[in-house]
Amino acid sequence: MATDKIPFGSTTLVSGARFRPHGRVDMMMENDVLQYEATGPFNAEVFDALAVAQADFLKSLTLAPRWASICTLRISAMASPEGIARYTELMQRAKPTAFEPVATAFVVASQVEGCKIMAPHFAKIYTLIGRPFRIFETMEPAQLWVRSMISQQPTPL
Repeated sequence: MATDKIPFGSTTLVSGARFRPHGRVDMMMENDVLQYEATGPFNAEVFDALAVAQADFLKSLTLAPRWASICTLRISAMASPEGIARYTELMQRAKPTAFEPVATAFVVASQVEGCKIMAPHFAKIYTLIGRPFRIFETMEPAQLWVRSMISQQPTPL
């Protein structure tokens, strides 16, 4: 991940987990798109660390009224059953309106371990929370899609 893009947040900056998080999620804001780079496989503890790191990161920003997120998965998309359950639980929690993107895209190349196995799990989570979601193999179509989703949303009052 490029370190010249500031501000930056990461699950590696969160301490205090009882068990070591497996996986890593880094994040940075590029205009009105929150970019995540997630390197798996993942356990429940990394999603707990993500919840803390993301909240701290978003609080440090002045967010656009409408923004979206793109998560690029690297190496492995696999998550333990406990990890998926925890991610589902965290995603279903109420969040401040400003902290809700209008859409989320995942970029998962076909060579990422478990991409086809995990795709339905991630799609189900986003369906449960009612957020537009798509998975792409490359970044360019993901960026085009989230840009179209941002432009379709009315400006909040």
